[in-house]
Amino acid sequence: MIRLITLALVALAACSALDAPVAQLERWQKQRAAGALAAIADEPVVRDCAPGTGEACQRLHLIRAEACLSLAFAGRAEGAACPGASAREAGLLSCAASAAQAAEQSAGAVLLPARKLRTQARLCAIENLPPAMAAPAARDLIAEAAPLADAEGALLRGRAALTAARPSAGPEAARCTAARHALNEARRGLALQPNDAALQRLAEDARLRAARITDCHL
Repeated sequence: MIRLITLALVALAACSALDAPVAQLERWQKQRAAGALAAIADEPVVRDCAPGTGEACQRLHLIRAEACLSLAFAGRAEGAACPGASAREAGLLSCAASAAQAAEQSAGAVLLPARKLRTQARLCAIENLPPAMAAPAARDLIAEAAPLADAEGALLRGRAALTAARPSAGPEAARCTAARHALNEARRGLALQPNDAALQRLAEDARLRAARITDCHL
């Protein structure tokens, strides 16, 4: 009898553990609908959500990534592509990037919404780095964002390339190559969305950046 009770308690505990991600997901969906993004950002995903643990965990990580990124962008200056460099904003960008990466690990594959969130968060963090540190990180980010085949993906890669073309980012030849890459991404995106203002601005910024680099011809 005692053995049966023990087994029942173990089974109940296991069931509770399995339900923990589902319970958190239901609660977060309600909080997100109510606009309580800070509550989501402040709460870690349940420990049961180890890499590769299923759809509920994947959705939890995505919701947290979205919440952290939304909060980071909430206070950005008008017309700015990224938030500022305060400790709070940097922490929220880090939260968004790590949560998006965890969503991909849960999926066990390239999960395009998560990759896009991670690229956006990392790009903004990189843009706040000194140019010499930003350039290699930007080149890595371009490679990671390769699966993003839409116009937004082209914009993100182009902005990363433009970061690698900044003054003091490295040798002028490397900066010129980065400026060309930025312009090519702008053209790729504009082929998909010809009237996109952000892509048009990227193309113009790439041309201006190249014009300030010795012997850089686009």
